[in-house]
Amino acid sequence: MIEIQHFIYRDGDPTPLLYGTYDPWLVALSVTIAIGTSVLGMQLARVARKQTSLLLKQASIIAGSISLGAGIWAMHFIGMMALNLCTRVDYDTFTTILSMAPAVVASWYALYLLSGDKLTYQRLWLGGTLVGAGIGAMHYTGMLAMQMAPVLKFDIQWVLVSVVVAVVLATSALWTGLHLNQQKRLSSLYSLVLSGSLMGIAIAAMHYTGMASARILGTADQQYNALNNHSSSLSLGIFLVTTLIAILAAAINALIHYKQMLHSLQYNQSRLRTILETAVDGIITIDMNGRILSFNHAAEQLFGWKNEEMLGKDTTILMPKAYSVRHNHFLKNFGKNGQAKILGVGREVTGVRKDGSTFPMRLAIGKADIPGETVIVGFITDLTQRNAMKTAVRERDEQLRSLMSNIPGVTFRCLYNQDWKMLLISESVKDLTGWTAEDFLKNKLSFSSFTHSDDSTRIATEVEEALAKGEHYAIEYRIRHRDGREKWVSEVGCAIRDKTGAVQMLDGVILDVTENKLKNAEFESIARAINQSTSVAEFTMDGMILDANPTFLTLLGYEKHEIIGRHHSIFCSAQDAASERYRNKWQALNRGEFVQGEFKRLGKNGSELWIHASYSPILNADGKPSKVLMFMIDISARIRMENDLKEAKYKAEQAASAKATFLANMSHEIRTPMNAVIGFSEIMMDTNMQDEQRRYMHTINSSAKSLLHLLNDILDSAKLEKGKLELEIVDFSLHELLDSIISTLWVQARRKHLELQLELAPNVAPYYVGAPDRIRQVLMNLLGNAIKFTEQGHVKLVVTQLDHQQVSFSVMDSGIGIPQDRLDVIFEPFTQADSSMSRKFGGTGLGTTISKQLVELMGGHLVAKSEIGSGSCFTMILPLQLGTVQIEKTKHQAYALPALRILVADDIRQNLDLISILLGRDGHHITTASNGIEAVQYFNQQPFDLILMDVQMPQLDGLGAATQIRTIETAQQLARTPIIALTASVLQEDRTAAYKAGMDGFASKPVDIDALTREMIRVLNGHTSTGADTPPSLQLHTKNDTIDLEKGLALWGNKPLYFQELARIVADIPLQMARLDSTLEQQNPQQLAGLAHASKGICGNLALPALYAHFAILEKQAMAGDLVSATDTLHHISTAWHTLRTWLAAQPATTPASMMQADAAAYDIPMLQTQLTALAQAAQLAELDDKRMQAVSTMAPAIYQPTIQLILNAFNDFEFELAATHIVQLQSQIQSGAH
Repeated sequence: MIEIQHFIYRDGDPTPLLYGTYDPWLVALSVTIAIGTSVLGMQLARVARKQTSLLLKQASIIAGSISLGAGIWAMHFIGMMALNLCTRVDYDTFTTILSMAPAVVASWYALYLLSGDKLTYQRLWLGGTLVGAGIGAMHYTGMLAMQMAPVLKFDIQWVLVSVVVAVVLATSALWTGLHLNQQKRLSSLYSLVLSGSLMGIAIAAMHYTGMASARILGTADQQYNALNNHSSSLSLGIFLVTTLIAILAAAINALIHYKQMLHSLQYNQSRLRTILETAVDGIITIDMNGRILSFNHAAEQLFGWKNEEMLGKDTTILMPKAYSVRHNHFLKNFGKNGQAKILGVGREVTGVRKDGSTFPMRLAIGKADIPGETVIVGFITDLTQRNAMKTAVRERDEQLRSLMSNIPGVTFRCLYNQDWKMLLISESVKDLTGWTAEDFLKNKLSFSSFTHSDDSTRIATEVEEALAKGEHYAIEYRIRHRDGREKWVSEVGCAIRDKTGAVQMLDGVILDVTENKLKNAEFESIARAINQSTSVAEFTMDGMILDANPTFLTLLGYEKHEIIGRHHSIFCSAQDAASERYRNKWQALNRGEFVQGEFKRLGKNGSELWIHASYSPILNADGKPSKVLMFMIDISARIRMENDLKEAKYKAEQAASAKATFLANMSHEIRTPMNAVIGFSEIMMDTNMQDEQRRYMHTINSSAKSLLHLLNDILDSAKLEKGKLELEIVDFSLHELLDSIISTLWVQARRKHLELQLELAPNVAPYYVGAPDRIRQVLMNLLGNAIKFTEQGHVKLVVTQLDHQQVSFSVMDSGIGIPQDRLDVIFEPFTQADSSMSRKFGGTGLGTTISKQLVELMGGHLVAKSEIGSGSCFTMILPLQLGTVQIEKTKHQAYALPALRILVADDIRQNLDLISILLGRDGHHITTASNGIEAVQYFNQQPFDLILMDVQMPQLDGLGAATQIRTIETAQQLARTPIIALTASVLQEDRTAAYKAGMDGFASKPVDIDALTREMIRVLNGHTSTGADTPPSLQLHTKNDTIDLEKGLALWGNKPLYFQELARIVADIPLQMARLDSTLEQQNPQQLAGLAHASKGICGNLALPALYAHFAILEKQAMAGDLVSATDTLHHISTAWHTLRTWLAAQPATTPASMMQADAAAYDIPMLQTQLTALAQAAQLAELDDKRMQAVSTMAPAIYQPTIQLILNAFNDFEFELAATHIVQLQSQIQSGAH
């Protein structure tokens, strides 16, 4: 402590201070030595940092620290010597040498820090402090080595300043050296010089700052001679020694650097050799002549050549011939100008192996300039595997694209950010959104841009929640299609996370669920509607109740908690729950079968109700039933209604049965007396009687037939209602059917001065398959109504073939018409166009109803069109197939049977008398029986040719009698005797029963002798008489072919009027013949057929068989186009006309006209007018005046008799308005003189 105080200078010391001067050259030399050794030290630190050997690194640091320490020491003593104190100064050798130690240690530590890779600020300040302290320690230790007369002391403040300067500058130098070396902003040399200079300046600054702290007390030596001062030489010696030390350090550094370079070279050569030998790519070195200099192991593997084989060979051996020219051209140009575009650029070429095979490779060419030579290095990569990988990748890409295109919906990968930028998205996005995948990939738009605003927030929330749980997300939201449509989509996706678990991307699929959404909404609505309107319950497969909806609970009166877990049987009676049906139902449900039906169930309080229940098994994923869903509807009201309907049906069936029984009885009971009325009236008309009596009898006969017609209508209506009416489908001639209908109604139309027309289209075929009798019935009704309700003008029937299966029949008239509001009800039973029609025109209103029903039964339809005052049109369209040609029956012939033995059985005496008279006058032998027992007895007594058997008889009916007769025939082996059933019934069951009993034919009552005769002939054909004598064969007799007078009078009902029409036809035929001849000359077969058809109808209506037949033949010839044969037929027509004219002229009395005139002159016309007026008043009062009616009938001439007959018929039918109308017409006729 005393020693330290000795060296501290204090102000006030009386000893004078000795001041010296500095030699600037020596100062400069000292600074140069400091900087030079610092630079060298820094360089050695850098060398040490690059050393990989720890020993060499330490050697470099030690060499540098010695050099730098020696430099610091040399700089110090040279700096000391630069100070001239004018006194002798010596230095202690030991202390002087010892002073070098701190400098070397501080230098070692400084260089050690600089040789490191990392330097923290803490170590930097520590290093700077130690270096500064070391320099200071060296400085002050060296100064203490001074030996001189003056006393050396130090100003403590400057001492501290010098140390701080040393520390700061040393730290700065260290930081500068490290920073410049790391940043590489300056070149290595500049950074080295700069950092070394800073370190040298730090050393010099510290020295001279330390010298400034020195206080030398004493006085100058007056005897000191400056020339004897050897400081300069000593300084130079120190400089030289320091330089030698530096050179030695530099040599050591050079040696170390050489050692390092040698090691590095050896290492690089070894590494290069290893790289070349272990490189996957082939490396080939060639000279400028294309000769191979090196050929590494990879190249050997690629080409199949050994290195020894390839050295010195031309490289063209490794490439196809096509590349050789370009390769040589490249070497030539490169040799001239040293430039080549392909240098440093890789390209794909083809290589040739030793075996001649080729392979794809990538060739990159570079050049290397070595002393005296330029070589070209080729780097070769085998692309075989890469190309295979590219192919595989391309195939995988195609598979991926195919997979993405085939995956339903849109597959995508996107970034997990606000807009979900798409990285990958399938092309199907265009179908979903209207935008292409490219629009999304180029970030032109995102899904969020067209997502429904109401769904955006929900989407983000749901996705975040799912991803936070580490789950896949599934969301549904709405988007707006590019065309404006709104779509529902379903998106399912998952997260792609990084190593930290953060979500980076999303992978997912988007499906268009718009249709499913709509269907689900509809399904939910339906389910909700079903749930609200239908009772629904769920059961286990054992029948235990799982759930039930409110409707179910309300219907059965339960609360849900009362039934859950209980068995289905609580809704059933004990008997039903124990039944086989109940067990079978649940067994079927357990088999997965659907069960439904109507069941009786019990409510909570035992109330009974009927339900319709459907039990549907719900199948699980394995297809096995897991539970049962029941839908239940309350049908109690329907069951009650059905019970009521059953009761009503039973009553209706009872009523229908009673109706059928009534109709059968009515048919029998009414037809039986009508049989006698019609039959005996016809017999009476065949006897000689007065004209007045004949008119009475004709009235009786026609009235009875009208009543029969009405009865037939009623029965037909009843049959149609029950569906019992059967159609007889046969081939028939439509032309003949229409001719017959027109001929029948022609007289009726003629009486009303109406024109009855038939218009037959050319495409109408002659033969069809259908029900001709029913077609006749409908047309007769429609045409009859048209004639009835038409006062003047015409009635037309138009027949047209619509197609190959449909024929149209249109009945048009110019009558009164039908109001539009009555057209809808015109076909209803007992309905006419107006309530007054039946009083005015007669009729029941059943005709149109039956016609419509018949047409529909035949598969057609009937419609009506009409306007008031413009007439009506009824159109019937029937499906008729084309028929085959039928052998025509001989017309206008009467069949005459030989005398037969006939047994007639009937319980009605009048019927027996009538049939006996009708058949007896034809010469037949009649035996009568009043019941079936008598009929069987007579059959046992004698043989008969024919038996007419009534069906309904007392004791034994006709069916039983027929059965017994067939039994007798079988037992006695007798020939079969034909039996014809006689019945007033029209029911099909009766006909069927008759045939089952063994009867052969069927004849209706009232008896139609012509129909009965035809039926007798039919059943007799093929049968042999039961008697010993065989009756004569049936013969065919022809009546007068010119005229059938009996039929004509029957049709016209008035002889003078009939003869008047005959006279007219006789007069008209020559004119008609002229038209026919002219048409024949014009070769117009269609017009010829039309004229022949019209004349045929007129002749048929006048009962002229010969002319009818000739005109019919002419019509067929014209339709067939046979005009040659038509010429002969015209000749026959002319002959028949002459015959008719001769016959008419030969008749007794005068000509028809004279007959009319004579007849009219014999009556009192004024008296007739008076009687008609009185009769008109009676009609207005709805009174019957039989005497006046008789008087009018008696005093009227024959020309007025048709109208008189209409008047009498109207009164007899109580049709007073109709009678008054006919009276007015007759009065107008008389006043106009139409006699």
